[in-house]
Amino acid sequence: MEIKLPKTQIDYARLKEAKSLFAKGSRAKSVYHYTSISGLQGILSSKTLRFTNIKYMNDKDEIVAGLDSMAKALNVDENEREAMLSSFISHGAQTFVCCFSLDADSLPMWNYYTKEINNQGYNIEFDDKKLVESILRSNPLLDGCDISFGNIDYSKDNNSEYSQAITSGILSSVQIAVSKLFIAVIKGANVKRSTDTESSIKDWEALISDSEKKQKLTNLPIYFFNGENCKFDKDVFGNYIFFVKRDHFIQEQEFRIVITVPDKLLPKLKENGLYKFRISNGVLVPYLELAFSEDVVKSVTISPTVQSDLVELSIQDFMKYCEYDIQDFSEFIRHSKVPVRF
Repeated sequence: MEIKLPKTQIDYARLKEAKSLFAKGSRAKSVYHYTSISGLQGILSSKTLRFTNIKYMNDKDEIVAGLDSMAKALNVDENEREAMLSSFISHGAQTFVCCFSLDADSLPMWNYYTKEINNQGYNIEFDDKKLVESILRSNPLLDGCDISFGNIDYSKDNNSEYSQAITSGILSSVQIAVSKLFIAVIKGANVKRSTDTESSIKDWEALISDSEKKQKLTNLPIYFFNGENCKFDKDVFGNYIFFVKRDHFIQEQEFRIVITVPDKLLPKLKENGLYKFRISNGVLVPYLELAFSEDVVKSVTISPTVQSDLVELSIQDFMKYCEYDIQDFSEFIRHSKVPVRF
């Protein structure tokens, strides 16, 4: 007997026919991408965003933090924990991430992400759901990939709220079965299961009622794409490990979009100019460059260190040059309210 895992991959043929990717009443929120003046120019002129391979992010514990929190929530031993990590590393896909902040005007973010000429930079405001939908519809070569998005959970001592929510109430007798199921999900393949494992999964399903499970998942601010019905929804089988970081980074208030690409699709993305490498701190960093539509950009905020009286005029002229339809620049261009003196 096989474990039936939900189909998560993007099916572009179905996506073209889909009207709404979100449940009715699903509210959008603003997210902010902090960047330098050259980053601003590149993003707005090309109407693209870079999704960096998760192995090359500034947090050395990306992935590991999520795996450790899941292992702790499941109370598995060190061998099972190592098996989970090994399964992820060898699962035949590459994961790419684009990061934003939920904070519209953060001094730590200005200091860290606008490293050009005395921290002079900008942040670009996006509508989160419009942005995700735009990326999906604008990049048909993502067919066969997985996509998810949401807020980061900052784990202290491996106590992740996300891991606890999806494993809460599981009896010790079924913990190993669930961890094996978790490994199968990471591998992205159906697996044979024994009678004992099947029985344990049934016990787990009976333990937590559908309404309780739904409520637990609804409280988590993460959406996973369902390739069968072309909808973003909450999913107990989603890869929450991509949304867990150590609490050292809590000041970032991070929101991220995550795209996982099977290795076999990378040559096609490379051939079409979506899969590239760039140089950063002496390292060759792999990334995806993905298009978005102009209507998802809501505003540009100027960092507190930018003092030139030409800055607003330059943004206006540049947005017109890039053919953005901005009706009211007095609302579109904003200034940081952080009271710093340089």
